[in-house]
Amino acid sequence: MDLSVFDRDNLAAWCFVPYDSVERNPVQRAEMLNRLGLTKAVWDWRPEHVPAYGAHLEAFAQHGIELTGLWAPHVLPTEGDGGEGTIQPDLRELIEESAARDLKPQLWACLEFGPPGPANPLAAQTQRAMVDRVADHLAPLAELARAHGMTVALYNHLGWFGEPANQLAVLEHLAKGGLANIGLAYQQHHGHAHTAQFKSLLATMAPHLVALGLNGMVRDPAGGTRKIHPLGHGELDLGLARIIAESGWHGTVTVLCHTMDDAEQRLLDNLEGLAWMVDTLSAESTDPSGEPVPTGPPAPRIPEPVWPH
Repeated sequence: MDLSVFDRDNLAAWCFVPYDSVERNPVQRAEMLNRLGLTKAVWDWRPEHVPAYGAHLEAFAQHGIELTGLWAPHVLPTEGDGGEGTIQPDLRELIEESAARDLKPQLWACLEFGPPGPANPLAAQTQRAMVDRVADHLAPLAELARAHGMTVALYNHLGWFGEPANQLAVLEHLAKGGLANIGLAYQQHHGHAHTAQFKSLLATMAPHLVALGLNGMVRDPAGGTRKIHPLGHGELDLGLARIIAESGWHGTVTVLCHTMDDAEQRLLDNLEGLAWMVDTLSAESTDPSGEPVPTGPPAPRIPEPVWPH
């Protein structure tokens, strides 16, 4: 069991810019990450945050924060509406700004904001057409990323594209066309339909998995309204962490804010919950005469995070 995948220097903060009840400027966000001992960040954004991107990059550089990823919304248009392959101007601006500073973040590409899964399988011919269409839509983004030495990481946000099997089919299609700079950025908080198969799913994804997002996971997220819980407090968390540690996979792990609460408290709750899980799993694999591990994670500051949607 390799628990070093959960070491603090392998963790990146995620969803802490748009999702924060505290108004912070770029320097304050960087200082927050320093206080938490986090040295990596994935930058989430909305159009109103784009003008401050350069200031965030400067603050990150001054505070020793590595930009490991960048939110890259690239939604597939409705068939027949046109616009396939178009990279939205804000995203292009952020990519070019990153490249100008010689930064190479993973581009976390979201193509669909779908309903809770699992997605119903398509007929074979329809499935092939869908893979072709999605790959064609992604290709210009992958080409732009390749020109700057970046990777496109496919982000599961439910629906057809939220199924890793479909993402892998698209990845393979693009690779055959010469675009090999594609990976996966799998998020547990959009993977409730996958928890029973997580061990086999992780093994399938692992060769292409560049990032894995943790979340407090429960069996019944109440139709999606209770998807986000403090890490370590979901009944599935310890088992999922054990699977990750035993898998041998060692990419970037992200800790999640993504609720309309104080982002620092949310991240700290998750970090403390993760530390408890690591201690518990470590005790399982060492001499039981060692230091006892608390029977449960520390009480969270925000026991019921405010789901924003």
